[in-house]
Amino acid sequence: MNRQKGLSLVELMISIAIGLMLMTGIVQLFLSSKEVFNTQQGMSRLQETGRLAVEFMSRDLRQAGYMGCAYLTDWNINSTLNNGHAFSNNFEFGTPLQVYDASAPPATIPLVPGPKAGTQVLVAYTANEASASVSQANTSSSVFVDLIPPANQSCPSGICENDIVVVADCDKAMVFQATSVSEQGVQVELGHAAGADPGNARTNWGGNPDNLVETFDVGAEVFKINTVVYYVAEDADGEVGLYQKIGSNPAFELLRGVEDFNVLIGVDGNADRAADNYVAHGAVANWMDAVAAQIEVLVQTPNDGVASEEQTYEFGGAEITAADNRIRKVFTTTVGIRSKLP
Repeated sequence: MNRQKGLSLVELMISIAIGLMLMTGIVQLFLSSKEVFNTQQGMSRLQETGRLAVEFMSRDLRQAGYMGCAYLTDWNINSTLNNGHAFSNNFEFGTPLQVYDASAPPATIPLVPGPKAGTQVLVAYTANEASASVSQANTSSSVFVDLIPPANQSCPSGICENDIVVVADCDKAMVFQATSVSEQGVQVELGHAAGADPGNARTNWGGNPDNLVETFDVGAEVFKINTVVYYVAEDADGEVGLYQKIGSNPAFELLRGVEDFNVLIGVDGNADRAADNYVAHGAVANWMDAVAAQIEVLVQTPNDGVASEEQTYEFGGAEITAADNRIRKVFTTTVGIRSKLP
């Protein structure tokens, strides 16, 4: 009698079927784990991007309009600058910020790449750099500040040639372009000649002790003034992000994944240095009345297909249904403009 060896066809088919079932379960487990990982990673990126976007914008809004302690004296601020350049056009001293539609950004501030259609452009005017202390009374042609080590730098005490600066004490302030910056021993001399871009319309001021408005002595400070711009744009791959432009430097992508932001302006209508109500930027009659801002930042996950279905969210007072399967979240905060608050 011959004994049977090996597996029968039926046994082989059963073992293959069981193996396929086990393999299917393993593949499904792997795909589920990968989906959970991608979702968690996307949510982590989303949370981080939203937190940083709010932090960056809030920081510059808090500092908007800052010019030392001069704001405590009802804005006794003067300027020697020519008009028609990126700093002064559409700018009044005491105006901390302005908001524009992407379809009509400020003409004097070139934005490359251009803003995404339907979004906003936020512009903050601020002395947001470290200050340099005035070392002696100014003359009719120069302001003098302490040299901040190290010496022999291209921008002594952090001030570069042709920077726009403000010299301020707690009584008044003067905005001018430092057309020359040179070390003079333990101090730095900031000249204010005519210059070119934007240049100083007034070059001969200060040096008269009887003219206190133009006299700045030891105890005053010099700050570099910047125009800081935030806006949303698309890169070459069509991905959206939050862009930042500081002064005359090129705009750069600060955070990828920011799809939009919306700013409401807190307006002080009765001069008590508190927001009476929050309005859209188009309803602001006088930007010098802006004392606070409410920010909404819309952030999306880096990759599509993270959500199982199209997401519905509320942004800018409207309910919106997404056209893809990215996860979106709105981050909000309210920021007081310190230079306008008591």
